[in-house]
Amino acid sequence: MRQTARIPQVASELAEAELGDRRLSRRLERLGAAIAAAPANSFPRMTQSDGELEGVYRFLSNDRVTAEKILAPHYEATCARAGEGEVLVLHDTTAFAFRGGTRTGLGHLNRYGGAQSKQGFFGHFAFAVADDEAREPLGVIGLKTFVRSSEPLTKAITGKVRFRRKNKESERWVQMVSEVHERFPTAIHVMDREADAYENYRQLMLMGARFIIRARTGWERVGESDELKGTIPELATQTPIRLKRTVSLSPRMSNGVTVLNKANPPRERRIAHLAVYATAVRLPRPATYSRRDPVRGPLSLNVVYVEETQPPRKADPVCWMLLTTEPIATRQQVEKVVDAYRARWTIEEYFKALKTGCAFEKRQLESFTALRNALALFSVIAWRLLLMRTIARTHPSASASTVATARQLRVLRSLAKLDNPRIRHVQLPQSASAADVLLAVAKLGGHIDQNGPPGWQVLGRGYDSLLLIELGWAARDQM
Repeated sequence: MRQTARIPQVASELAEAELGDRRLSRRLERLGAAIAAAPANSFPRMTQSDGELEGVYRFLSNDRVTAEKILAPHYEATCARAGEGEVLVLHDTTAFAFRGGTRTGLGHLNRYGGAQSKQGFFGHFAFAVADDEAREPLGVIGLKTFVRSSEPLTKAITGKVRFRRKNKESERWVQMVSEVHERFPTAIHVMDREADAYENYRQLMLMGARFIIRARTGWERVGESDELKGTIPELATQTPIRLKRTVSLSPRMSNGVTVLNKANPPRERRIAHLAVYATAVRLPRPATYSRRDPVRGPLSLNVVYVEETQPPRKADPVCWMLLTTEPIATRQQVEKVVDAYRARWTIEEYFKALKTGCAFEKRQLESFTALRNALALFSVIAWRLLLMRTIARTHPSASASTVATARQLRVLRSLAKLDNPRIRHVQLPQSASAADVLLAVAKLGGHIDQNGPPGWQVLGRGYDSLLLIELGWAARDQM
């Protein structure tokens, strides 16, 4: 387990950005510090004058400023935090939707209809976490953005035409892994079902990348194992059970989008009993490729198949089919594959920190260029927020100074002395831990103990309130 250290300041993650002008670099550091101080605030609230606000907008729209240049020093810092140990790199794509008038360069989000019908763009992230029990977030290690045409995707593209198309969105998975592989040659890349494609597997294996990808189970994909042919689930479940697990499944609400509900149906909280199988398979090339193709042939992969043995009546059972290059010879190796895929949920929490904790989709910027540069900045802030919460949860007894400054701790301790019913219940002991700080911030945001662990909304509100009070405290000290 990694040694818990003080959370790095955002300015240090941006300080070495090469923007071609020292004035731009200084502006980036100041802007990063301002956003970190109040991540959910709008830009007008972060700045102290109209001139300063105009400077922020000019900086984000400057042709010499790019998301790649902003994030370059953060990538290097992420590599340094990873050190020589094994690292999981979690890959996923999220949509950023913006309301309120037409914005230059944004695309169409009507992939699913309904609530997704608005302007926006997509961000494809690679997010590094430590390959240990704590899964400490190490930072962003890759970001690609893309927009879609204003024309809805009304017809699926199938057959050989799909393989002849250029600049397919699906290529982003291999492109991102290729870039990250140069920085982390030993990293294990973890991806969800959208990355499940024969061509992706072939390209990743050619570059020598390690991966764990969840495959789709709703269609009859045929494979071979020990000269037996059958669907991959059939081949896996013909082997002895390698591992049994009992896990708690969190509830999942309906999100109002039919396609997404089909992939991830709503469910109630429950205890699931899982059986885990593992075997080596040969994945044949799809029929859409020519049989005379000398390059594309069967791929030798390992499969780890997880299924729920006693699902409740009318409930969709848990079912994972993981295709991987990782070894599966021992129980410990199979367990490592399952746990590595379970760590993928960390990137979902990261997206919540970015969208809810940092309120990125509420940014009133008028162009894709400015929004993309702002996303690079907020990507670092969201990592820092997630790291703070992770340390407080995984190392609850760590010193309070690892997640808050000395002045913030003084502010939190003083709130109980104030004659204000909304904040006097916020208490922080003198010998506070990181967990105590997290709970105090959440209570400042309106968290109630009976509601379970605090979520991003109350943490975001509490953190904003703390920073606003801290600002007043600092002004008092200067009088």
